[in-house]
Amino acid sequence: MTASTLAVGGLTGRSMAGPLAQPVGLMSHTDYSGDLAITNASIWTMDAARPRASAALVRNGRIAYVGSNAEVRAAAGSIPRFDAAGRTVVPGFIDSHTHFETACKFYGSLHLDVHVPPIQTLPQMFDAVRKRVAEVKEGQWIIGRSSYGFDTGLREKRFPTRLELDAISTTRPIVILAGLHCAMLNTLAFKQLGLWTADEVRNLRWKDGRLRIGTDVARDSGGLPTGFVTEIFDLLPAEAYTVEERRNAFKTQAIGAFIAKGITSILTMPFQSDDLVIDQELQREGKLPLRLRVYHIVPLVASLDSLFDCGLSAGQGNDLYRFGGVKFFVAGAGQDAYGKVLSDLKWSQAELNETLFRAHCAQFQVLLHEEGHESFEMAMNAVEKAQRQRPLALRHRLEHYAELESVEEMARVRRTGMRVTITVPFDKGVRYPDYHPRYATLIREGLEPVAISDATGTMPNFSPMQGIAALVAPENEGGVAPKGESPSLEDAVRMWTSWAASAQFEEHDKGSITPGKFGDFAVLSGDLNKHKGGALFDLGVDATILGGKIVFQA
Repeated sequence: MTASTLAVGGLTGRSMAGPLAQPVGLMSHTDYSGDLAITNASIWTMDAARPRASAALVRNGRIAYVGSNAEVRAAAGSIPRFDAAGRTVVPGFIDSHTHFETACKFYGSLHLDVHVPPIQTLPQMFDAVRKRVAEVKEGQWIIGRSSYGFDTGLREKRFPTRLELDAISTTRPIVILAGLHCAMLNTLAFKQLGLWTADEVRNLRWKDGRLRIGTDVARDSGGLPTGFVTEIFDLLPAEAYTVEERRNAFKTQAIGAFIAKGITSILTMPFQSDDLVIDQELQREGKLPLRLRVYHIVPLVASLDSLFDCGLSAGQGNDLYRFGGVKFFVAGAGQDAYGKVLSDLKWSQAELNETLFRAHCAQFQVLLHEEGHESFEMAMNAVEKAQRQRPLALRHRLEHYAELESVEEMARVRRTGMRVTITVPFDKGVRYPDYHPRYATLIREGLEPVAISDATGTMPNFSPMQGIAALVAPENEGGVAPKGESPSLEDAVRMWTSWAASAQFEEHDKGSITPGKFGDFAVLSGDLNKHKGGALFDLGVDATILGGKIVFQA
């Protein structure tokens, strides 16, 4: 696909980062076009033509040569050297499904951390909220972030009520998110979000004009909200934080949350589109050394028609910022406001068929968020119909679905050309009793599964190396893969590199250490050949290189 000269989202003449900011030119790939010779390395190339090497040469931001130390030294001339000192070098990690902007708001402490654990009781959580109330002015939003299973992890085994949050503040809107799909609000937050009355909730609409599905408010016998609500994360106002606060969070937290972990590329899906303007401004200033591939959430954040109206085309952008496609929630919360399990399908089959086909014809890759067999069937039916009507090699994706029930289902996915992404565990020895991912089976069936963080702040800790260790290590050494489902170490690395690149149409530029591709690398803290099983948890990242330029060094 041909890159456009226009960066997606940069359609306004004036930057949003400040009222006096002047229009500036678009960043080109030459801003990360360094020269570098990496030597004395244990290079895992992820390239079948040459799986291992000792050295690599980068010229003008792209890999020029991969080979021995002697060969690269002879070709490098006076080019700067990076001595890997025997450490393993792999392609820069690709996080193929994350919410960069929201994650940075959490890691940058704009969102209040009330995770369970370490919080164990409601009074502890209330104390944390009271402290934040004392720090902010009246009218300022307080958005707390906590874990899935919030209520079951607390000693009280319940969610806080609206009245308990009102007792902390009636002059600041308070939202406590358990994961992203369930929340607890005080009265002011209910009223400011237009969720106070049942009629208001019934009349809420998506950006495409359809009535919202899944936004459900629990009410008491008098019809007043109890405090618990589902599916409101996209309704939270962007102006809850100033542009400068968000800008500072993105700039400072990109390093610790992503770049210091060896991540050089991310696929981001913002919940507020104007955050993308900040991303682009920071890239232009050289303050966000990450390659972004942007997907818009339809119809929560944007309607498909609005993207068409802007003239977006797949692949539009440059080597640092590129439009990729759209994400659909086929299903979402999976429960109503009273905790009753339900399918929470966001579409009828006919609606999904029609909307996906329109995106398909525009050559937008579609990421399909589903949460179980019913939504899997709906997603597959829509993609299969689109491919019958107009066969295209678009690699639409099933997001978070590692639990395909049979090899027949896997074959069905493979026939459509679809890819599967998996939110992998990152915590040593932590297993989820109702989660039975089939990593090795997916690989044997040729699906090339992709590891993702889905980082938003719900999981306080994540990194590709921790994810690799968790999948590969045996159970008695902290591994979490079900019996017989651990991938090989090399395949676990592929899930963050070559397979991740292919799952977002970037295998010609990323995913392996191959001449012609970007000079993007992660330098590990040791040699992968000398770390086995649980010892992999000890490996971190010592340096991250983007386009031949060192953008992080421990």
